[in-house]
Amino acid sequence: MKKEDLLSILVYLVMLIIALFIGLRIIQPALDALDLVTDLQRYGFAILTILVGIIINVILFELGHVFGALLGGYSVISVNILGIAYYKTKSGWKFGFRRYEGLTGETKIIAKSDKTKPRLYLFGPTIMVLLEFVIAIVIFLLTKNNQPIHHQVLIVAGIGAMLLVYNIMPFKLDNFTDGYYIVLLGKKVNVEAYNELIRIESLVYNNEKVTDIKEFDEVTTMTARLSLYRLYQLIDEKAWNDALALIDDLEKNASKVEHEFIARIRAQKLYIYLLTKASEASSAYWFDELTAADRKFISNDLTIETMRVYLLYSGLVTKSQSECAFVLSRAPKALRARLNDFRKEEEIALFTEAYEKVVILPGNENLKLPVLK
Repeated sequence: MKKEDLLSILVYLVMLIIALFIGLRIIQPALDALDLVTDLQRYGFAILTILVGIIINVILFELGHVFGALLGGYSVISVNILGIAYYKTKSGWKFGFRRYEGLTGETKIIAKSDKTKPRLYLFGPTIMVLLEFVIAIVIFLLTKNNQPIHHQVLIVAGIGAMLLVYNIMPFKLDNFTDGYYIVLLGKKVNVEAYNELIRIESLVYNNEKVTDIKEFDEVTTMTARLSLYRLYQLIDEKAWNDALALIDDLEKNASKVEHEFIARIRAQKLYIYLLTKASEASSAYWFDELTAADRKFISNDLTIETMRVYLLYSGLVTKSQSECAFVLSRAPKALRARLNDFRKEEEIALFTEAYEKVVILPGNENLKLPVLK
């Protein structure tokens, strides 16, 4: 189990504890105080209040992002609430259903200048929830125990607390949280890298070509993400020497970034070896230079960039049909899970090329390339 998976489970447990507290200490007493007798009345009150509470808090979170972005010097290009998006296009603003990265929604932004303040954008939801708490307490104190709103405001505020717990965690969970970014953005170089990342994401979001990715001398978790994008583009261009030089530079700073980035970078080095060197050199790199953690990550990573590497290695070096079949079966899922379409078509082409190199080998005739889209 990966570290972020374990942390995610722990955070969800905390959220579950808050949910149980809301149920036992707020909802249950409310049902008795309001003289709700029938199951329809009791369940109806609880379910309706919870649903309204979720909707209110999701909207508050994204409004917090919007206000924080505007105050921080950003332009808002999309607001997504539970998949319902209001987004900017060249012809104007539109409504529609779009994918999002996050627990309940996502607000996409782009920097207006180099003097942006991303922490305002990231702290926005926390400020909105704190305001919600204040308003809820005031309403609670001004209303009577036999009034529904007296209890409903506490339920709604409790749901806000649940979502806030997830959002302010200062480490990566199953999604990138605001708290995680806030910690990283303590360094100026990370602010610049963050703005470059959202510039790339905005281009991808609008189906525009990504060019001239900014380079940074200092290696951090944020700049490494940009370096990974540049590395993939160098591989598209088959600029092997430049790609290897970039990989070597990043490997020298492996201790400064998260392991998943270094493992993905090393996977691309293996890919270049598979295409340009004898299989013995690739095998030596796999066993002698990659760590056990690297090998485990590469064989299980659910990104199409790493999967094409493992497909090639399994087909050309270890000649394992079962591992090749395993990779092929997971490829469609990897593409469906891909929220960022940057280089999607290029990666489908590279994965197909890897398959074609493997399927022509004796014994691999039964390996089928799945539909990739």
